[in-house]
Amino acid sequence: MGNDQRKEYQIASNPGKSQLMGIGIVLFASALFSSLGVLTNLAYEAGMSPVAFATWRETIGALAMVVLLLFGVGRPSRAQRISLSQIPGWQWRNLTIAAVAFMSYSLAIFYAFVHLTVSLALLLFYIYPALVTLISIATKREPFTMPKLIALLLALGGSTMAISGQMSQEGAVRFDTIGILLALGAAIGMSIYFLVGRGGYPSIPSSYATTIFLTAGAVAFALIGIAIGESASLLQPFQAASIWPMLLFAGIGGAAIPTMMLLTGIRMIGASRASILAIFEPISGSVLAAVILGQMLSLIQIVAGALILGAAVILQRSPETIEPVTPSPRSNIDIA
Repeated sequence: MGNDQRKEYQIASNPGKSQLMGIGIVLFASALFSSLGVLTNLAYEAGMSPVAFATWRETIGALAMVVLLLFGVGRPSRAQRISLSQIPGWQWRNLTIAAVAFMSYSLAIFYAFVHLTVSLALLLFYIYPALVTLISIATKREPFTMPKLIALLLALGGSTMAISGQMSQEGAVRFDTIGILLALGAAIGMSIYFLVGRGGYPSIPSSYATTIFLTAGAVAFALIGIAIGESASLLQPFQAASIWPMLLFAGIGGAAIPTMMLLTGIRMIGASRASILAIFEPISGSVLAAVILGQMLSLIQIVAGALILGAAVILQRSPETIEPVTPSPRSNIDIA
């Protein structure tokens, strides 16, 4: 089994070390995802529509995953591969549900940014960790613990503070009913993605699932763009070469790598813990905005970052007896 597969599927002999690795993976993935807020604004200023930006992000991300797989990143060893027909039907159904949830979240949040002030859209979107945690506990998939509750409250409080600080810099708040519904819809889509990703398709490695998600998204978004008359926006990168660096980073650093890492982290530490840690995204996004857009970090955003990192420390110091997703030696999938 390759190194990436061992990290994803092997039950670590030291649970604390495994938890720490999973926490680090989720935090790093969240930091990469945070680039999308800045990139989305730049794309819109360049004249791209939300569906066009989403199409190119998913397309480049899917191509990047293919390249990574060709170089062996995330590929199981030959001895670990089985045919597609040996994957249980319930896993394919769950993978389809996760793919639809992933696409719905992506498109909904990009259009929410059009209708709402970005910070307000994010404030509504980041209710999803609470949804994931409540559903995980209600369905008895994960245990309820006081440290987890404290970490959730710290993370939600930190994200609210960070986004409020950003909102004060944006001036007048822009909102409408459609935008609010889109942001809440994105939160529901992301919640489903986390919950199903925990153990819904364990025979499919994160690298392959990511490739499938991004490919499906690219095709679906392109068709939607054509159907709603956005063909000109879809072709804009061929008319403005200056857009390509932004799109390449959005696809590779903002889609392919963090999506694969996030799914790996969900499988290692559980859906609720991963969703709580993913709230680190607005903090790293604020730092990125300060570096790229020249926005000043406020004291409230610094305190918010400390709260969210405090939540990470609490989760690390109170590991749960949730084993990583560990398919049998013949449970991987060969799509070569």
